[in-house]
Amino acid sequence: MADLLASSTYISSALKRGQEVTGKVVLATPQEILVDIGAKSEGIIAGKELPLSKDEISKISIGDNIEAMVLYPENDAGQVVLTLRRLSGENRWKELESKMKDGDEVEVSVVEANRGGIICDFAGLRGFLPASQLLKAPTKLEDLIGKSFSVRVLEVDRASNRLIFSQKHPGKKDLDELLKLLAQIKISDKYSGVVSAILPFGIFVEINLKGITGSKGSTSTTSSEEKARDTSDTLDSRGTSKIEGLVHISEISWEKVDEVGRLFKVGDKVDVVVIAKDTTTGRLNLSLKQLQEDPFVKATEKYSKDQKVIGKVSRITPFGVFVTLEEGVEGLIHISKIPPNVSYKDGEKVECEIESVDIPSRKIALVPLVTEKPVLYR
Repeated sequence: MADLLASSTYISSALKRGQEVTGKVVLATPQEILVDIGAKSEGIIAGKELPLSKDEISKISIGDNIEAMVLYPENDAGQVVLTLRRLSGENRWKELESKMKDGDEVEVSVVEANRGGIICDFAGLRGFLPASQLLKAPTKLEDLIGKSFSVRVLEVDRASNRLIFSQKHPGKKDLDELLKLLAQIKISDKYSGVVSAILPFGIFVEINLKGITGSKGSTSTTSSEEKARDTSDTLDSRGTSKIEGLVHISEISWEKVDEVGRLFKVGDKVDVVVIAKDTTTGRLNLSLKQLQEDPFVKATEKYSKDQKVIGKVSRITPFGVFVTLEEGVEGLIHISKIPPNVSYKDGEKVECEIESVDIPSRKIALVPLVTEKPVLYR
């Protein structure tokens, strides 16, 4: 048996979810692809796990060696379920990072538009192109929907699903102008701005530095005459006194934000504070929540270890159940703490005991108070 195993090409080590594998295509149709990956059975790629692009599928032929990712080590038929989509997505992010580094262009198509810019599609990934970065903006940005053109990649952040494009090729003079504006801004400065674009990962806020000075600890103000003038042209992103900053979704509120579009609309006035800037790329990061009191800090004075509390189930995840104790304060019942005979529903009131309060991590660990004996209790 040892000799037979040694001479076999069979992979004896167990495959794991997320593992990358290479194999030879033994069947390729628009509906499914079978791949010999050297396991006890062939790997299958079917349905939504096929790449979104039909062009990619048409290029795959029997005998081709391809890379895929293990989605499930084994299905009901004993096959290894593979995905090209997820690996393809990883490769696209890597490609964009390379394009940004080299300054190369990519082809995108416009799928949405708002007053601040347009949403572009690159091989299934969505990115934002600000109106200020268009070579020639039409009267209505909606007129660009369905059109394709070449752009440069300005920013790639896979972790936050952030992708920014530009149609312009800014020279040294343009960058110098931007850096001069950025030099006027200091970390912790506060400004009043206008929402210029709304995206899944956050909002862009445009600040007009003309006649205003950021101040630490107070919101920047202008005279009524200047304020009226600034408001009238706030969305004219060509003004050299204006600069855009990003409020990432994690910096909008101390509470979890699921849909940015429900909280803001383009043109809304907001107060922001500067939390970071990059004098190399001209990037400006802003925050809304840093101007608000952190409810967790106040909660630490109210909650302590071994305290009994009542909360409402807000989220159910594979690793546990989140319970809202009060507005802006959540605790987690880890999956390992939930008895096998207990289940929860969204909105359900639960009684728990606080296991720990971690101030630096802003986490409260909870343990459910079980009123009934478990099924296996003796």
